[in-house]
Amino acid sequence: MAKRRNNLTNDTPKVFVGLDIGTTKIATVVGYMAMDGKIEIIGHGKSDSNGVQHGLVYNLAKTIDGIKTSVEIASNQSGYPISDVFVGIAGRHIKNTEFRHRVLRKNGTEALIVQDEINEMIKTIKETPNQAGETVIDVIPQKFYVDNNFDREIIDPVGELGVNLEGVFQIITGNEHEINKILRCVEEAELNPADLILEPLASGLVSLTQEEKQAGVVLVDIGGGTTDIAIYLEGNPVYTQVIPIGGHVITSDIASVCEISDELAEKLKINHGTCVVEKSNKNNFITIPKYGQTEPIQISEEFLAKIIYARVIRDILTPVKAIIDKSGYANKIKNVVITGGGAYLKHLKELSQFTFRKPTRIGSPGLGFLSVPSELKHPMYATSLGLLKFGTMSNIDYTDDSEEVHKHSRNAVKEKDSPKENNSIKKVKLFFKSMLDNFMEKTE
Repeated sequence: MAKRRNNLTNDTPKVFVGLDIGTTKIATVVGYMAMDGKIEIIGHGKSDSNGVQHGLVYNLAKTIDGIKTSVEIASNQSGYPISDVFVGIAGRHIKNTEFRHRVLRKNGTEALIVQDEINEMIKTIKETPNQAGETVIDVIPQKFYVDNNFDREIIDPVGELGVNLEGVFQIITGNEHEINKILRCVEEAELNPADLILEPLASGLVSLTQEEKQAGVVLVDIGGGTTDIAIYLEGNPVYTQVIPIGGHVITSDIASVCEISDELAEKLKINHGTCVVEKSNKNNFITIPKYGQTEPIQISEEFLAKIIYARVIRDILTPVKAIIDKSGYANKIKNVVITGGGAYLKHLKELSQFTFRKPTRIGSPGLGFLSVPSELKHPMYATSLGLLKFGTMSNIDYTDDSEEVHKHSRNAVKEKDSPKENNSIKKVKLFFKSMLDNFMEKTE
């Protein structure tokens, strides 16, 4: 493919790239932040993902080929060579642990709590020894207590007075071997992983409004192999979890029950499927070819809906509801936003509202962008667009007071390392602060 001649000038800000290595697709999005604070997309590419299952890389060679294909398409379309990429991470190896940390403040009755103290608590937690083979991906503050007043939960204690400050944090870890496989695939595709970002937090950047994050919202990102959950309260992410099952399991069930190929099953799901049986037309029959038979068979929409409903309820929505209830934030969540490739399953919004008993909407990504090409407006591109947005945010200049926060959100993965050096990577950190969201809110 011939490279498109770009129309950017020498004054154009730095170009950033988001790379989403998913179970069903590998997506690359290229863009930059314009002078008005909006993100301009100048190229994108997509390829099949044949080496990933449930968010884990199994076949490195196929994954590397998929990355190269996706990046090449995006590079040709943008007219720019691609080197540094912001990479998403999820998968069944992601674990969550609650950790409490208390500090005794000097002059606590006179000096206000400042952000640097919270950052220092996070730094201490990151340096706490983890289980062998585990790498810290993120440390998310959940709530704080001042002077042992456990009846008063505080999301953001900055500006308060107190001698004793105790925080409850969520430590998100990943298997070091799995993380290194992702890094190796990116590097062998001749790219530099500028940072690793937890995928549900990346998706939240482009799918959730600041008002939703302030009031209390849960993001449910249904991918091909995983379902990622992120809960926001008072503007900040306070809880995340990953379920190792996504939309592809529905396709597999249809293929197995009907004895057809996965490709045909996917088409049936998209074109004729619904997850609400009552919404199907039991009198409408679909003619499909079947393995080993010369004559096609017929199945009703109602039969197809029953297959889809069983999987969606049992393996996706019910586990998500259990995670929300377990998080301790269920009563504070005002609404649910669903994104990812599985978000456009017919009547998923209605079934989700019934299951969660919360107002639900399908999240179309694009917050903070000047415009989004029509082919990228699908919820399946929420992660890749979010990774691009994070990249542009990491380039924002901050005052000295916020430099420490900024350091947490950039260059977690340095220059290209040898495989041996990759094995020594122990800390990959992303910490989203409300100042970043507030900045983007002002530019939206």
